[in-house]
Amino acid sequence: MTTPKQENQPVASHGQMPPGADGDIKGSLTALCRAALRARQVAHQTGTDLIVVRAGQVVRVSPRQHNAP
Repeated sequence: MTTPKQENQPVASHGQMPPGADGDIKGSLTALCRAALRARQVAHQTGTDLIVVRAGQVVRVSPRQHNAP
């Protein structure tokens, strides 16, 4: 079970793991990046847009316009 963060604990930046992360958590970032790449490939192959969150807003983008994380 996870424990809630205290307000004074620093939050990891996007793409970075917290210092005490276990192996499963560390592996999950790699898996998410791999899934995002595959989603961009499928969207490009099928000519469909990606739905992503940018600056807190849900937006539709062409897979050719989408930058890797």
